[in-house]
Amino acid sequence: MSKTELPETKQDSGIAISRRDILRGATVATTLAAAGATLAPPASASVSLGQSLAQDPRSRAQDAAQLRRQRANDNRRDAPRSPQPVNNDEVRLPDFIGNFSKTLKHNSRGEVTEASYMSFVTALASRDDADFENILVGRENDPLRQRLVSPQGAYAFELSGLDGNANRINPAPAFDGDITEAEMAELYGYSVTRDVPFIEYDTNNKIQRVVDSLNTFPAIADAVPTDGGVVTPGNFGRGGLPTQGLRPLGTDVGPFVSQFLVLPFQIGQLQVEQRYPRLERGGANQFMTEFPEWLAIQRGFAPNARAPGGNASVFTDRVRFISKMRDLSEWVHRDFPLQSPLHALSVIFGFGTDDAFESTLPYNRVNSSTQEGFVTFGLPDISQLTVHAPRQALTGAWYQKWLNHRRARPEVYGGRLNVQARGVRDYGLGDRLMDSRVFRMAANESRRVNGTDSSDTSANGLLPMGFPEGSPAHPAYPGGHSAFVAAGATVLKGFVNEDFVIPNPMQANRNGTELVPWGGAPLTLGGELNKLVANVTHARDAAGMHWRSDGEGNVIGEAVGIALLADYSVTYNEEFDGITLRKFNGQRIRIQNGTVTEIGG
Repeated sequence: MSKTELPETKQDSGIAISRRDILRGATVATTLAAAGATLAPPASASVSLGQSLAQDPRSRAQDAAQLRRQRANDNRRDAPRSPQPVNNDEVRLPDFIGNFSKTLKHNSRGEVTEASYMSFVTALASRDDADFENILVGRENDPLRQRLVSPQGAYAFELSGLDGNANRINPAPAFDGDITEAEMAELYGYSVTRDVPFIEYDTNNKIQRVVDSLNTFPAIADAVPTDGGVVTPGNFGRGGLPTQGLRPLGTDVGPFVSQFLVLPFQIGQLQVEQRYPRLERGGANQFMTEFPEWLAIQRGFAPNARAPGGNASVFTDRVRFISKMRDLSEWVHRDFPLQSPLHALSVIFGFGTDDAFESTLPYNRVNSSTQEGFVTFGLPDISQLTVHAPRQALTGAWYQKWLNHRRARPEVYGGRLNVQARGVRDYGLGDRLMDSRVFRMAANESRRVNGTDSSDTSANGLLPMGFPEGSPAHPAYPGGHSAFVAAGATVLKGFVNEDFVIPNPMQANRNGTELVPWGGAPLTLGGELNKLVANVTHARDAAGMHWRSDGEGNVIGEAVGIALLADYSVTYNEEFDGITLRKFNGQRIRIQNGTVTEIGG
């Protein structure tokens, strides 16, 4: 482990004992006697054969408790002292028009009623389970109605790593601001390009029309990834958070889809080829293009709960590799939080080489000729931490969603523009957006889905959604997917060699029927892990679920992954030079003996 010891103090004796001392019980006997404590004998003591070689159980239990207390105290010491800043939309804008209200009571314009919204925020403030059960909801007599997704998860504690309430992020962009308007333009662009093959982005005319329109927004470079302030077919939909100044290494290199969503892998004896059921293209899977349907869903209508008789996703009888945004969006529609990092881990272990893992870890063949990793620094250890981190990231995201920002989803902005376009109420939103080409393209898409002609303006403004139920029943900011995938990927980056070049990289052909070789720039593990984070984060945007800035969950997930690695870094008996990784901002760090330090290179 580290050559530098962090002093720890036993609370009952005042004796300073290093972390290494606690783990190995190597304390001077006379000092122990004076303190009335019992720890294991020094490592130099003679061995008694035929007896347990373990530490005395009482002292082991005491040491374990001491170690946990020390890490809890360290995390408490680093906890923020100031409240989470918010954008104040909840009090600044009328009728809560910029805030989450899905499943609550709404009037005919889709505005939440004051009584319903106040019952909702009262429950959040009181933390009383009875108040949550008394929230005034829409469609209260519908047994299949959508229900709020785990609001009390915002209060959950963690027993390791970063407490969910301990992270701090930027306030969400203002609902009526220029960044939100530009982000909405990107979402309209996604809604009309879901069936364009990734491999054709550079030559597709529809993609070009979308990016040309996006470039008319003055705030576009502050909202979506650009090159020199310009959106291009090559950077459209790629990873990056301009609101954080982030363009993680590798997200703009190589095929659009990460190798971890393309390459085959093995789990036990199960051979997995990453082909997935293919959705029908076009209008069969464009949803919420009529205002009555939009309004019913805001009030809690759940179309998927009525499938196959209701409005549900329509699949073909084919399976395909992920080759277009509709495929990628459906992947994040049906995944579970551990899936993306678990797939990545399985692919990495399939490379079957020490070179894919960090050379400083103790069981690389260069470092040990007698041992190999398993319980520590092996598959059980790495996989457990990788799938442990996502839950912690979600508690951090849920704290932000429910207790701080309560940001409305993009579908709500679309509903507001529809009301405005029909002359029902002017919210003062999106004047530039409503005059844009990408807005008209989305309106034409809705007319095509609805089977109406060019004179019909009833759907103008509505965002054609990729999922029949629209967004889930929890606030937008920050994204849960963006948090948990970043947490899992960060843990993985701590164990792998991020500069390892992936052998034989592939991409799907235009129809997704087969994989073809990628022959361009080398693709590294670190870059493709960052790209996996970008794919999982922004494919939710492409389905209409999130704003790009909701990807701020990446920041939460990364902090959670680092804190988890820091906690576990003090638990190992092995000597090694720490865990290193490159953060999303490019800074390399070393995690050693519970301490995180910046390093060069």
